[in-house]
Amino acid sequence: MSEQGTRATEFDEGRYLYCAVRVEENPELAVEGIEEGEVRIITQDGIGAVVQPVEAMFDSDDLSKVRRWLLGHQRVVDAAGEAFDTPVPFRFDTVIKGDDEQVRNWIAENEHELDEALETLSGRWEYRIELRWDESRVREGIASEDGELADLESRIEGSSEGTGYLLEKQYEQRLAERLQNRRDAIAGDLYDRVAEHADSVETAGSGGSTLLGAEGTTESNDDFETVVQLSVLASRESEDPIGGILEEFVEREGFDVDYTGPWPPYSHAPTIGERGEE
Repeated sequence: MSEQGTRATEFDEGRYLYCAVRVEENPELAVEGIEEGEVRIITQDGIGAVVQPVEAMFDSDDLSKVRRWLLGHQRVVDAAGEAFDTPVPFRFDTVIKGDDEQVRNWIAENEHELDEALETLSGRWEYRIELRWDESRVREGIASEDGELADLESRIEGSSEGTGYLLEKQYEQRLAERLQNRRDAIAGDLYDRVAEHADSVETAGSGGSTLLGAEGTTESNDDFETVVQLSVLASRESEDPIGGILEEFVEREGFDVDYTGPWPPYSHAPTIGERGEE
């Protein structure tokens, strides 16, 4: 198997791999692939690999083109999820060199891992949660309710310039500590409560990273900053209970939540069949 990272890679024949699904006889999937390519399902022992014949990797320095390819990849995996049970999605630009028979061989070689992943993910989907707050309003609330900060503030007002500067530094440091403690407590509370209704919960970075399938789902708000991002693996029956928990956070002054899904489990699918392969 070859993956994105090798530029201008071409070969005589290959199969771009979108995802794996549980199938019965003669499965069909009516969807166009990347660049309107043919999508087919190659089966082996009840496991289907959703693929597209290719002769090169999808590689470009044109970001708009790459984005279009990513959305094409997502479209096919979404269609597979609607037509079958939860798919095991593969990373963008995963290619098996060879023909359909090579794909069948690959399925047979990794049958145990694929079967286990399909069983674990069956009926489970990915939901993404981003909890945000207006930090300036939260800081004001902490400052108004914290006795030690109030005492420092009163001392600053009656101090000399030099002493006042030192006290202001102490004030800002302690306020920053209180703010971080509040952030950790809220993030931990949300994580624990959501986890009660989920099979798995993972914390994503808050530096603006974008997961496949997440483009265009969140409206930016310059006044709000991310407290925590969660990727949740859960059944559709858990949508409403999790949504109810999030409503409680939205009702807090200065807070906002973005809740999207169901997505194919991009963040929760295992890596399959890469050990010892090209």
